[in-house]
Amino acid sequence: MAVIINSRIKKIRRWKKKKMKKGLTMLVAAMVITGLICVIGSAAAATNIWVESNVRGVGHLTSEYEVDTEYGLANGIEMQELESGSGLVTKQKWTLEVNPIGIEYDTGAEVCLEGLIEEKEFDVEYFPITYQNHSYDQKWMEKKCVKNYDLGAVTDANFIQCEKLQKKESVVTFGNGVEMDQVWPIPANKTYVTLAAGTPSIVQTVSADVLGISHIGFAAKDPNQHHHTIAYGREETIGQFSIEKTIEIKSTCLEPQIGDWLGCP
Repeated sequence: MAVIINSRIKKIRRWKKKKMKKGLTMLVAAMVITGLICVIGSAAAATNIWVESNVRGVGHLTSEYEVDTEYGLANGIEMQELESGSGLVTKQKWTLEVNPIGIEYDTGAEVCLEGLIEEKEFDVEYFPITYQNHSYDQKWMEKKCVKNYDLGAVTDANFIQCEKLQKKESVVTFGNGVEMDQVWPIPANKTYVTLAAGTPSIVQTVSADVLGISHIGFAAKDPNQHHHTIAYGREETIGQFSIEKTIEIKSTCLEPQIGDWLGCP
């Protein structure tokens, strides 16, 4: 009987070690993906990046992403996104493509367009949990800020202290940068962008049912006279609300000045 018990204990220990190793591998992989968007996006404006995520479960979730398409201060397109909370994650379905592939109208050549395309569905409900003697008690938050310095526009959508949040959101923004794609083949799962190359723009749509606090804002400035704000708006809610919003800003055809002159409204 002692031999059988010892054998079972050894099997359980091996299983725990294998499970722990697998969990650590998945965690490290997630951290590497987060870093790639920051570092590669900053280093090369023509680098095409594709990220896809689909998460469901019960527990505590934290995700952080950052995009910077050009090196230096206040250049190109930047995005910061953070989500965190405890409870039920019914859906976190998310895709992001940085510097998508497009077709040049005049020549039909394949080009890499400076910009990003993001689609996201987020459905969560808050409640405190305890896992492996650790307690997690955080109401849901989801924050996003997108800056387009070529266009002179910024949008943000923040949800904090949420007990329930059901949200569907998309962001499509392009800058001035275009580079011929002659190095590597186009992946089979990509679709061509149909917008004209070199036309700065930003379009953000938000559809949300929220029990908590929300803030959605935008600002459009003259890229050549950045002290001049062409348009500005913000909307905040506290309580239970249903929200439908679309923000669309197109190019002013002006060259931007240097300086960190865009801030999240």
